[in-house]
Amino acid sequence: MRQAAIRKIIASTKAIERFWRQAHGWAPADAADLLAAARLDRQVSFTHTLSDYLKLFPPEQVEARQILGYTTLRSLCEGVLRLFFAVYLEDYCRDAESVRDKEGILVSPEDISFDRLIALYSKKVDSQYDTFLRRVQQRGNCIHHFKNRDIGIQDELIADIIQFRDFLLVVNSRLPYPDDFYDPDRA
Repeated sequence: MRQAAIRKIIASTKAIERFWRQAHGWAPADAADLLAAARLDRQVSFTHTLSDYLKLFPPEQVEARQILGYTTLRSLCEGVLRLFFAVYLEDYCRDAESVRDKEGILVSPEDISFDRLIALYSKKVDSQYDTFLRRVQQRGNCIHHFKNRDIGIQDELIADIIQFRDFLLVVNSRLPYPDDFYDPDRA
């Protein structure tokens, strides 16, 4: 089940990357430009490291690998949220509650902090994954290791990798595809 979840994450992320990097011609120009410039290929690259976190960590590497696992998950979650708001860029720009800087200027999805991405997604779209995203955020922040923080245990990391698969598929199911022919969920 664990390897199957990771294979699904990899396949779906590859399909999403192939599709959304070429959105010109049917997506609004600003959104297509933002998506073309996004490093969705790096999302794919990160997914290929997830299997590393299934193997029992050597005792002297437990904490480092646990933190790196959550840092990887954090990056993947953040990328999925940025993708979502980039795809819906026009809606985001029109929304009175979109993220703005201190001068009131709209902040592009590529520049929104992970904390604010989570808050916006949870408020506007789906709060079901808020606890998961906050846990990944907090444990991913443990990469800054000067301060003692809860990093969880490997079984929790593995469970969160599987939950990431579910989150990825839910977000993908909310993305508009121009026809029924192309569906990364079937990847």
